[in-house]
Amino acid sequence: MKKTILLAVFLISISSILFACQSKESTIEISANPATKSENDKKLSINTGFKNISISKIKGFNEITFDDKETLKAFQDIFSSAIREPGIVDIADPEFYLDVVYDKDNPQNLFLWIGEKGQRSTFMKTEDTNTIYTVSNDMTDKLIELVEARFN
Repeated sequence: MKKTILLAVFLISISSILFACQSKESTIEISANPATKSENDKKLSINTGFKNISISKIKGFNEITFDDKETLKAFQDIFSSAIREPGIVDIADPEFYLDVVYDKDNPQNLFLWIGEKGQRSTFMKTEDTNTIYTVSNDMTDKLIELVEARFN
């Protein structure tokens, strides 16, 4: 009987301590259209209007810069088709480094792994190395034409 009372007092004490340690400020995010928000969270967000893209195999060395409108449009199509993959990743060192440069010269940096012809390719934001975005087989074929052909 004594053990039961002590156990009850112990559990109540622990529960009280845990309850007291919770943050007083809780925020609740309310979205008018939750489907749109979750859909946008699944896409690779690269702002349009970039003036060039620099790509290198080793960060900063042997860079190739793309600045013609046709190639930039192709990259915009590739970026907009990239979809976030679920889970946290542990992946090999990147094959390519991308700097997406805007007029304000504040680049957005990405890592890129190009798949073989007919396979998927992978992007990763340098500031979020736990999340990857993949593109379709067709987009991989475009990346091979745009990038790999110039490095081989």
